[in-house]
This record gives sequence, structure tokens and C-alpha cells, in this order.
Amino acid sequence: MRTAYTALAVLPLLLSSACGGGADKAADADAPPALTLDQAKTVLTEFQTTTAKAAGALNAALLTPVETGPQLEMDTAAYKLLKATDKKAQAVSYADPIYYIPRIADGQPRWFAVDAQSGTDTRHALLFVEEGDGSWKLAADPQRKEATPLKGVTVDGSGFAEVASDGLALQPAQLADAHATLLTDGPQAAGAAGLASGPQTTDTHAMIQKIDTGLNQAGVAFSTTFTPAGTSTYALRTDDGGAFVWYVLRQKENYKGDKVPVAGDLVGLAPKGKVKNLTATTLIQYLASVPTTGDAQVTAVSRKAVEATSS
Repeated sequence: MRTAYTALAVLPLLLSSACGGGADKAADADAPPALTLDQAKTVLTEFQTTTAKAAGALNAALLTPVETGPQLEMDTAAYKLLKATDKKAQAVSYADPIYYIPRIADGQPRWFAVDAQSGTDTRHALLFVEEGDGSWKLAADPQRKEATPLKGVTVDGSGFAEVASDGLALQPAQLADAHATLLTDGPQAAGAAGLASGPQTTDTHAMIQKIDTGLNQAGVAFSTTFTPAGTSTYALRTDDGGAFVWYVLRQKENYKGDKVPVAGDLVGLAPKGKVKNLTATTLIQYLASVPTTGDAQVTAVSRKAVEATSS
């Protein structure tokens, strides 16, 4: 359900925050864990049970007790797509879950992560956050095509992880801004430094330029911008002093031409057919490996168009 879609049939993009969770290094050895391992297991079990029911009914309202923020927006849009294309949702079953429960200082938002597998070759970096009412909800699910768990997350003698907030080449709060700048303006733009070349960074920017040229030649004016989604960034310390960081970007696309198709990932968000003006919003979740020195590497991604308007 949370896989990469293309925004338009003519636009095969490669694209498949806010420091609330990664706030201070005060989450030291004396701080309590966000929750116990047994409690975290219960959260995942209840999440799977609830989302299976929601998928069976294609009822996004059933997701609200277990999802929040970008994840809820993306899955709600995914249900609209499935309904519009008369398809059924496939409930996701997670295997080989590895729980990363950080110690959280008093007064800081509580969260934890689960690295789990679905199918034969997809790993999910599930991020759960505690809401104000004490409920736990999935906030992000960036995915990577491999069957190997994340390596090198720091855990103490009791098995609990550590929040990372300093000592990194690119601070968690800066990561979304840098990535958004790179995708919008290119790797040479001011503020775009700190991210390694690859499919979700420089390759995506280059593809967007090619798409822009192709659409212009076809008589379609195209523009796109990326910005931080305004959500919290969460970071787990790794054994080498770096961190795995979760963050979210928001992409805005604008198309103007005589016959712009409402297709692909936008079906269900705007009326089908061909229009003259089309605006789309997509949310993109990332997991990046950030070292102490050098460039951050994007390791997992999940994207979904969540809004579209046409005329």
C-alpha cells in the first residue's frame, strides 16, 4: 500500500522533520525507555490488527486510532486510489521485527522504531510516536528493497537505543531543508550540501530536469518544488557515532497545458480525464544514514500523492 507511484503516466519520477523526537542528548543512560519491549510488541500487534480491518473495508477512518500525520494522509489517499480503480488493499504482515526503543528524557516526546520485513525483500523502518492522549500511532514507514535488517544501531546493556541529536555531519533538524533544496534547485545550490549522490537525491533532480524539458516540448508547462513537511525529525544513534534519521518532505507539482492527464497516483484525488491545469501535492518519507563526517545517504523512502486539484 505504501509503495512508490508515479504522479502521471507521462511522469515516471524516480522519487519512490522540526526536531521534536531528536531533541537533546539528555536522553542518557539514566533516562527511562519510551516504553517497555512488551508494550512495543503490543503496539505493533494492535497496529497490524487494526490496519488489516481498515484495508479489508477500504475505510481510512479505521486508521485514525493507529496512524497519524503524513502516514495517515498517505494511506487515506492510497485508499482513494484503490476505490477509484476498483482494487482491493493488501494487508501488510510484518515478520522478523527488531525493536529500537530509545531512552527519552522527561518532557521530551516519546517514540520508538521497528525494523520489520514484509514479503521476501522489503524492509520497513516503522516509526511510532506517542500522542497526547497516550496512544501510540504510526507516523512514518520508509521502505527499502532488501531483506537485511538495519545494521549498527546503538543499544545499551538493557537493549535500549539512544536518541542522536549532536555530533553529526548534518544535524537532524537540517536534513529535510538540505534535501528539499537539493531536489528543488540542484546539488550546487546554497544549502544543498551534505547529501550523497544517489537515486533519491542527484538522480531525482536530474530526472526532473529531463521531465521538464520533455513536457515543455509536448506543450505542457511544468514546475515542482520541495519543502520540509513540517513534521518532527527522529534520530537513532549508531555505533559509529552517526545516526539513522527519519524525516518527511512535501512536493508540489504544477502542470498547465491543453491536455494534462489526471492519471497514475493522482487517480481518486481529482476527477479523471484531461484538464488544462493540475496541481498535486505528494508526501515523501525518508530514512537517511547520517555519519559524523561526510555525506548523508538516503537508505529508505516511501511516497504518495495526497492531494490534487484540476480545472
